[in-house]
Amino acid sequence: MKARNFVNATGPSAPHQQPCVYGIHPVSEWLRACPVRLRTVHYEPRSAHRLAELLRRAESVGVAARPSDERALAAMAGTPHHQGVVASAAPFPYGEPDALSTTTAQLLLAADQLQDPHNLGALLRTAEAVGAGGVITPKDNSVPVTATVEAAAAGAAALIPVYRVTNLTRTLQAVKKRGYWIVGLMAHGGIDLFQFSAPDRVILVVGGETGMRPLVARQCDFAVSIPMFGRVESLNASVAAAIIAYELRRQWWVA
Repeated sequence: MKARNFVNATGPSAPHQQPCVYGIHPVSEWLRACPVRLRTVHYEPRSAHRLAELLRRAESVGVAARPSDERALAAMAGTPHHQGVVASAAPFPYGEPDALSTTTAQLLLAADQLQDPHNLGALLRTAEAVGAGGVITPKDNSVPVTATVEAAAAGAAALIPVYRVTNLTRTLQAVKKRGYWIVGLMAHGGIDLFQFSAPDRVILVVGGETGMRPLVARQCDFAVSIPMFGRVESLNASVAAAIIAYELRRQWWVA
């Protein structure tokens, strides 16, 4: 993985907390992908056997490991659900938006107004699993990449670029000029996903819990909907994005 740049990193944390990464998979992936982000790995001594591989890797890349009690770990993570390991860290390193002007990825994901950290984390995990070239989010009215997001992403946040942009509409317009087609996920009224023919290069745009803003929706070349066969009206945003992303991949694979 290309080294991350921390000079202009502005990744956030809760006001009362220092930036951190918690959970076995997130900490392990940063140790593999970019250990320079991590300052110190704090671990619960009773979990040392379960964390043996992680601790060996930390030692091998020069990241200090210190035993800490449960209360201290929970205070650092802001949650008791830390799996016995919390790493103090530099702020999350977002990708430089200018990199979007040279990307050759066949698939990018964009999330508009996604405010649930678990939804964003799941979306990052999906994007990495499906081989997307990155995830684009706006700075306003969208959750940033927090420790909670990273935990939900189960390590994927260390593996896929996340671009946090000032103006999502302008970003979509700029990337569209490079040959991308903008496909928007709509709860209702779009082309049936299973009757949709995927263009060669796609930015898949997913709205958040309150939907996609009209100005963003107007940038979409296609509106696509997932058919519902039960009584629920729609799917969780990250689940819906996974279904569409894999359908796009399936079409590209068989083309």
